Amino acid sequence: MRPVVALLIVAPLLAGCSSRDRLNPFDPANPRTGGRPADFRALADDDFVQLHWMPQRQSGLTGFQLFRRGPGQATFQTISGVLSPADGFFTDRTVANGSTYDYQLFYVFTDGLGALPATDRATPGQIRPWVSEFSGGTIARLTADGRYVTSRSGGFNSANDLAADRNTGVVWVSDPFGGKVQVFDPIQGTFVNISGLSEPGDLALDLADQTAWICDTGAGAVRHYTRFGTQASPSIDPLDQPIGAAFEQDNRILWVCERGGDRVRTFLSNGTPQWAAPLSNPSRVAIDSTTREGWVTSFTDGAVYRLSPGGARLDSLTSLGGPIGVAVDPRRGRVWVCDALAGRLVALRRDASVEFEVGGLPEVREVAVDLVTGDAWATVPPQGRVIRVGPTGTILAEATGLIDPAAIVIDPGR
Repeated sequence: MRPVVALLIVAPLLAGCSSRDRLNPFDPANPRTGGRPADFRALADDDFVQLHWMPQRQSGLTGFQLFRRGPGQATFQTISGVLSPADGFFTDRTVANGSTYDYQLFYVFTDGLGALPATDRATPGQIRPWVSEFSGGTIARLTADGRYVTSRSGGFNSANDLAADRNTGVVWVSDPFGGKVQVFDPIQGTFVNISGLSEPGDLALDLADQTAWICDTGAGAVRHYTRFGTQASPSIDPLDQPIGAAFEQDNRILWVCERGGDRVRTFLSNGTPQWAAPLSNPSRVAIDSTTREGWVTSFTDGAVYRLSPGGARLDSLTSLGGPIGVAVDPRRGRVWVCDALAGRLVALRRDASVEFEVGGLPEVREVAVDLVTGDAWATVPPQGRVIRVGPTGTILAEATGLIDPAAIVIDPGR
């Protein structure tokens, strides 16, 4: 029996050694690292890429080294010397906005480079995409290429709609459960609270005077405030469920979706009423700055409508499941619609005909357009992600791990 007992003792010992080997971060069979530097990410920003990874202190490790392959390059080139094992980031400032760069991060041992690099890619750019995380109570800034969350700011009961002022860089955030709107200055890291609201929702900015129109659905009013928290003009009321708004910048006309009143209305920048157009259950509105026409979705009716600058109904598409968000790309004559119930992002032409659609997007909620590239950015709350879709309908990138992403806005940057 003694030989059998010996075998029974040796077998667990060997299994324990094998398990310990797998904990070695340099081991290709390590389930966390695969033998590569851990948690390597390339975060795209304006004219630079911030590279992050997990520092590592292990016997035999000299440090890390970075390599990059840019446009037109066939091979990777070094962009750093040997970095300390305690280092966990490096800034690459020798990049050009709009170009895509591939990166490799190697371990460096006493006898040279490791065999297996960690890899990632980044496309720097000027834009600053912002996403509200409704149940997370935060707003998240994404990288310029839409691959990662680069920062978060919290303190909201429910972060709902967003608006970004391209002239000042401030971001307006509606918080319906908190009964307030906050104006966030990301450079200073400061907030201005606009409190005393009932149920603030959709936001529309007047870039000329840096004010915002706030749909206060619970109070049946649209409020008008400066970014310093003071009232800019008297409220527009009474309204029946003002749920969506957009501001025509060139002519300074406010469009409002009055859902309970089954109509779309317009107002001058001082709140003076203009026309009212009957429309069943309007949800959101976006303005084509080239034609001055308004595009209005109706979630309840499964439709999207094109209205003239005077409120006449020009075209419609009534075969949608339940559209919510809408955004116009005036340079390309394209209208993006989030068909939430059908789980698809639909691209329309100016005559309301379907150009193409992107499916497999459950409850796709809101959409924004990068006017320079024509890319559309859309939130997909059930999947906790934001997708970036090119002008031909190809998904170019996605950011995951978001908490109930609701609205998205693109600050074009400098």
